[in-house]
Amino acid sequence: MLIETLQLGPVATNCYIYSSDGKRAVVIDPAAEAEEIAGHLRALELEPVAIINTHGHLDHTGANEGLKALLDVPIYIGEGDAPYLGPGAESLHRQDALIIGPEAVALFQEHYTVSPAADVLLREGDEVAEAGLTVVDTPGHTAGSISLVGRGFIFSGDALFAGSIGRTDLCGGDERTLISSVKTKILTLPAKTEVLPGHGPATTVGEERSHNPFLAVG
Repeated sequence: MLIETLQLGPVATNCYIYSSDGKRAVVIDPAAEAEEIAGHLRALELEPVAIINTHGHLDHTGANEGLKALLDVPIYIGEGDAPYLGPGAESLHRQDALIIGPEAVALFQEHYTVSPAADVLLREGDEVAEAGLTVVDTPGHTAGSISLVGRGFIFSGDALFAGSIGRTDLCGGDERTLISSVKTKILTLPAKTEVLPGHGPATTVGEERSHNPFLAVG
């Protein structure tokens, strides 16, 4: 098994290159810098098979277009976030940018590109067979956010961070939904499960279950 973490783009998104067999790999949340991601795949001598987005925000999908052109692989996303990709998505991204602040519009336009439409829409329980990952729905940060569960780890996107959770003030966000998602879909995993988030350092389910101030379980 191999997990390579790249921090990309102006908000330091964690882009992951993941291979379960040391031969084939998926790219999870390619934020920016498609050429850099492709270069890492070549250096690791991995065959890319898919791009997977945990959700549709530009800081997780901004290199989809460039990377798909370089690698000729399909783009996967949770079905609830399909509107963030493809024709008509730009207006949704602009709404989110304006909520963050007017300066975000220019920043996003400079660093990110709206993705082509997804080739595959993922649902709860789906298996990404090439990678040995299982899809769990973890809405709340966006309506269609997903997490990806492997053996002893989970790619949590922007649902759960070390000591925090994703913001819920953007389009499709809802705090109650997000907290419920994290408690029922992530905190129920074994305590030693490694949590690989969309931003910031890795953590564990046990650490977040015990110490995350947003997730007091009682």
